[in-house]
Amino acid sequence: MSTTVLPQLQAIEAELVSQKEQLEAQLASVHEKLTGIRTVLPMFAQTTDAAAAEPVAAEPLPPSPAVEEPAVEEPVVAEAPAPTKETTRKKTVQKKAATPKKAAAQNKTPEKKAPAKAASAKKVDGRAASWQKYTRPGVKNESIPDAVKLILATQPKNEFKIADVMTALFEEEMPKSQYLKARNRISNVLSGGVRAGDWYKGERGTYRMTAA
Repeated sequence: MSTTVLPQLQAIEAELVSQKEQLEAQLASVHEKLTGIRTVLPMFAQTTDAAAAEPVAAEPLPPSPAVEEPAVEEPVVAEAPAPTKETTRKKTVQKKAATPKKAAAQNKTPEKKAPAKAASAKKVDGRAASWQKYTRPGVKNESIPDAVKLILATQPKNEFKIADVMTALFEEEMPKSQYLKARNRISNVLSGGVRAGDWYKGERGTYRMTAA
């Protein structure tokens, strides 16, 4: 049995020796490579430090992918049902019922606005006439009817002719053409005052504030 085992042990020993030699050769190779790397390592370390000192430009960000908007579905419009005879009849009845209201609205007479007031009392009673500038200071700001009433009221029991009223109201240097226009106006005012009961008419075309 020892004769059989010995050759096996010798073969194993030879194999282990061979593996040891291979490992020692690999170890020597690794040691040599390590020595070479340690020799050149300081050179690359200096280069790396210099590169780290320089500012590194920021790389632009890649463009973001376009976001596709979700497709909007168009609403489905339901077709209106064809009008039936019943629907047509109802619309006709509604249209006839609405017609009187529309006609009433059209026939309604718009409310008339109150007539705008005259720009001034002067224009209404003739104070805008060119002869008005010849009125005396005491009655210059009065309307013609008020001015006539004021003259008659100064002596209510006395009778005034048209010429007397003219003299009291207007200045003497009044042109004749303007005088005639003013006299016609005063005559109309005196006659209108009698009809309104503001004063009374006496004999021979005279006027007085109180009755005789």
